[in-house]
Parts: sequence; C-alpha cells; structure tokens
Amino acid sequence: MTNHTVLRHFPSHTHPLTLVSDPDDVLAEEELLTALSERGFTLIDEPDPVALRHRVEQARPWSIDHPLIVVTDGPLDELPYDLWQQGHHVTLALHTFFPRLAYPIVRTLTPSQRWRLSQAVSPSHRLSQRRTMAFVLRHAFDADIDALREPARLITWLDQIHRQPGPMPTLLVDQLLKHLREIPAYDDWSLETLLTDRAAFAVFVREQWRGYVQQQTGELLGEGSTRYVLNFEADDGLQDTLPGLMRSGTLEAVRVDRPERLPAWSRPAVLSRDEDRRPRRAAELLDVLGEHMQASCDAPPLEEARWERWQRVARAWAELTTLRHDPNQPLKADQQAACQRLEDEIDAAFLGWLRQRYAPLGSRCLPTPHHVHHTPHYIAYRCQQRGRENSRVALLVLDGLALADWYIVGSTWRARHPGWRFDEHLLLAQIPTLTSVSRQALVSGLRPADFADTLDTTRTEARRWAAFWARKGLGEAACPHVHLALERNGPPPEIDSARTRALCLIENTVDDMVHDATLGGATFYASLNVWLEGYSRKLEAVIANLLARGFTVYLTSDHGHVEARGFGRPSEGLTVDTRGKRARIYSDRHAVENVRRDFTETICWHQHGWHQRGLLPDDVWVLMPEGRKAFATDHERVVTHGGPTLDEVVVPLVEIGISERVYG
Repeated sequence: MTNHTVLRHFPSHTHPLTLVSDPDDVLAEEELLTALSERGFTLIDEPDPVALRHRVEQARPWSIDHPLIVVTDGPLDELPYDLWQQGHHVTLALHTFFPRLAYPIVRTLTPSQRWRLSQAVSPSHRLSQRRTMAFVLRHAFDADIDALREPARLITWLDQIHRQPGPMPTLLVDQLLKHLREIPAYDDWSLETLLTDRAAFAVFVREQWRGYVQQQTGELLGEGSTRYVLNFEADDGLQDTLPGLMRSGTLEAVRVDRPERLPAWSRPAVLSRDEDRRPRRAAELLDVLGEHMQASCDAPPLEEARWERWQRVARAWAELTTLRHDPNQPLKADQQAACQRLEDEIDAAFLGWLRQRYAPLGSRCLPTPHHVHHTPHYIAYRCQQRGRENSRVALLVLDGLALADWYIVGSTWRARHPGWRFDEHLLLAQIPTLTSVSRQALVSGLRPADFADTLDTTRTEARRWAAFWARKGLGEAACPHVHLALERNGPPPEIDSARTRALCLIENTVDDMVHDATLGGATFYASLNVWLEGYSRKLEAVIANLLARGFTVYLTSDHGHVEARGFGRPSEGLTVDTRGKRARIYSDRHAVENVRRDFTETICWHQHGWHQRGLLPDDVWVLMPEGRKAFATDHERVVTHGGPTLDEVVVPLVEIGISERVYG
C-alpha cells in the first residue's frame, strides 16, 4: 500500500462531499490525514447519528474548494439518506492495498505499523499466513530472526521495539516466540515477558548489569537470586550495547566504590559512590536531542516528522527539563546554555510541525488517540476490546501535569507500587492550552468547536461527561464527575458505590503549584517533591482503592506548563474574551490585529489558518506569544500555560492496572 494509491480516491477540487466506508481504519494513518488536510479536505468521523448531523451542518458550506469527507466503519447506505444521495461513494478495503499479504495478519496492525509495512517492497506473489507473519515481522518491526540469534542484537532490538508506540499484535508475538525458543542461548530467558512488557525488560537489563558489576567488584549491589544470562565479559556485542541502553534510559548506571577496577568499556554504565549522575545523564539527553534536530535522508526535519518521532523528542526533553529545573542545580553552565539553545530550536520546530499535523491528527479518535478530546472515546473503546459487560473505569485528571512532571511522579509511583502496571501513551492538548478549553475537551470527548458557548468555563464538565457515557448506554448515576479535595474531605463516596461504572476525578493541586511558583521552574519542582511526600500518598491511596474495586484507572492531564518571561500586557479593554499570560481569546478579528501591531512576536491561531479547520469555533481567534514569552510585566518570570510549546501541549495518558507479573 502506498499513500498515493489511497489518495487516488480523493482528487482535489472534484467532489464537494465524499462518503467513505472504512472498516479497517485505512484513513487513520497520519500521513494520509495530513495529505488530505493539505488538499483542503475536512474529515468527519462520528458514529453517533445526531452528532454526525451537527458536525456536517457545522462544516457547511462545503464545495470543491472546501470538500468534506464523512467516514463510517459500516456500509454507506446506513448514513443519512440526504448525504448518501449527494455524496461521492468510496469503499476502502485493506486487502486491496496489501493484496499479496494475508488480511487477518495485516488487520491486527495499528495504522503506524501499517505505514512502516507500506515502506517495504511488495512481495512478488501472494504469501500464506505464516509467510505473511514473517514478512510483517521483518518489515514492520525490523525483526530479523537470524540476527536476533545473537543476545546483543536481541537486547538492542527489544530496546528499540519497546520505544515504539503500540504493542506488537499477539499473533506476531507468538510467531516470534516460536522462533526464539528454538535458540539454545535463550533457554533461561523469560522471552514472553521481555517481549511484551517494557518495564520487565528494563528490570531484566538492570539486574543483569548489576550482577556483572557485582561479580567483577565483589561489592554487594543488591539482593535477589537472579540467574545471570547476559555474559557481558565475553560478549563484545553486549559491551557495545551499553551506551545505547544508557541513552534510551533502559539501563541506569551502577554505583561502585572503585570504578577504575572495571574495564574501560563498562565505564558508561558505572558511577563512583559520590559522583552526581545528573550531569552525565544531561549530556546523554543533549546528544539524543541534538541528533533529532539534524535532518538526514533517513530522518526528515522535525517540522515534517511523524508524531512517533516527536514522542521520542518529548520524552527526552521532559527528562532533561527535570534536570534543568532541579532545585539543586546539578547541570554545568555549558549544559544550561546548550539547553537554552535547544529550547529555542525545539520551540520553532514544534510550532512548524503543529501547523502541518495538529489538526489532521485530531480528526480520527480511534484506534489510536492523539488529542486529549479522544480520551473518553479511547477509554470506551478499550472497554469494548476487553469484552467485559461490567467494566469499571476511572479517568483521573491531574490538571496542569506536564510530561516532565509525570517523569518524576511516575518513577516515584513505580518504586512505591511494584504491583501496579503502567501503560503510557502521549497526547496533544487542545490549543490554546487553557484549562477551560483543554480540560473541557478532555472530559467531554468534544472539540472546542462543539462547546463554543462555554470556552471560558469548566462549569459544564459534569454534564458533558455524563452525556458522553449516556451515548454508550450508561445512566447519569453510573458516571459521576468529582473534584477531589483529599485534604478536606477524604476520598469521594462515589468510589465505593456499586452503581459507578465511569468515574471522572479532577485533581487541581498540581496546577495550583504551577500558578504559585512565582520564582520559576525550580520553585515548582521543589514544591512537587514536597507534594510527592505528602498529598501524593493520599492520591495513591485513592488509586489503590479504585484498583481493588475492579477499576482500570486512566491518568492524564489537560495541559503542561512552561517558565516564561513577561514582555508586556495588552490594554484592549472589553475586546478580549479570555485573558491569559500565554493565550488571549478574541471573538473579533480586528481586535486581534490591533493588538498584534504592538505585540509583533505573537501567533494568531484561528480555525481557517494553520490547517485548524474543524477544531476551533469559526469566530474565535487566539493570540499567543512566540517561544517562552508571556503577557506579563516586562521581564517578570512566571510559570504558566496556554501556549503551543512542547512542554504545554504534550501530556501523558497512563493506563494503570494490577500487574500480572512481579519483577525482581
């Protein structure tokens, strides 16, 4: 399958309305969504007939210059008759795009995995199911069975595969395990666990390395009776994996009394007892991010990169941010300067990327969520996948939790709760990244264009949360929406109610700390460390209670935050609807233009610009400062949100459950 093959069904300036039956989610692929947006198409994917009618009316008038695509996973004749009459009909069937591969195998892949598969040269003849699995493993997952016979190659491959979004389908896992179990070198390896569980793989690598170092130094470095199967001493290939494992964060350096007693090749993964690991880790992250900033034939500029690559950038930048704003100031002066240069480059690249990809990624909720307003849809989809009639879910919104904050919180919670399972995804917040806009979208499952009358308030969240689940067949009593106040009120009684099936919990303490951090990012992170030792434990008890009562918990955030510098405040009187330090919302285009005359270093974000059609209301203009500036007193340092930086826009979505495995 090539994008060109699919796009032939959607010529520019030809059909005002195109109806697409897409049961295999062919149009959920990022490159296709972007290409359709560039051709001027607005795409609507709405299974609810009432909501579909509303969306279609919103999109009027459509024409050959502003064409509309309506997507359904069912037959086209199930769409409203007037649309069926007017529309150009297209049916997309996955088997027609991969005709020489077994459909049941290709069907199990995510859109991004299919995209990787589509980059391969098609086989010369039709393949059986078994040969299709081998072909897909090789080309979609880079799994070369012959190469994976070497432990070093397998470790490197596992490290790469666990950093890709989306799990490997069970059919392919089973096929790969069948081959790997035939290799004597892996007789003592827990292959299935290592292949399917990212956390278990990291524990395995760290234990194996600690065992080697302990054996070489004679120092007691940990407890346990782990069988050591990685022969670092004799395997040059394994020795060569250390720098890569350290850079990815899978391996952590081991502390010893005398590192000089170990061979030179081991030095990247050992520290002396009194050595600060943070400057070394910052250097690794700066190298990783520096490589991402360099375009090559294999890696286009970040402005043109896939979301998958930006996720890797976001994770590395988040970890570097925690080091950069550490209250103990562990980074060297040259590292802080390098961070500042990199920040400017990343901000510019991410803004360029948002211009091309942000709106297209928001147009399809499933099977992979991209925007925060996809979250309720994804939770309902996961319930359906599990096939449990009485599934119980809880959405825990930590308002203002940036990805960097989750890096700290998540590592603490993993250490405290080894019996919990954390499956992590990344999402894009709604822009502007204001609570009233992004959290409302997150809780309701709606785009801001669908709640234009309440863009400046969160007072309708409970009603919108209930309305979403009502469309899934749940009564109002089954889907409560609760603001947590654990210091005053303790856990909410809705957790204990047998009627509760879909619970939404809003927690504001992190966002409160953001706005209280008057001395910058270091102040916030000092407060976060205090929060982890106090309030967080109450929150962890709530999560533990939910898990014990059979809930699956989805933790997420509506936006992150940045440290910004003031460059003045506009004085526009009543012409502005919402005043924020990083975003101001207007309903009058002329008012925005007047402000921009005095504030030239700003971005105007609007429905009909930046490929944003379909997200914001037509009569909304958002003014945001470029980079890390704020609408505040000149040179004032603030920690805030509302803008389009990586730190504000990319947020975690973490599925928390009970682990079926115990590591260690």
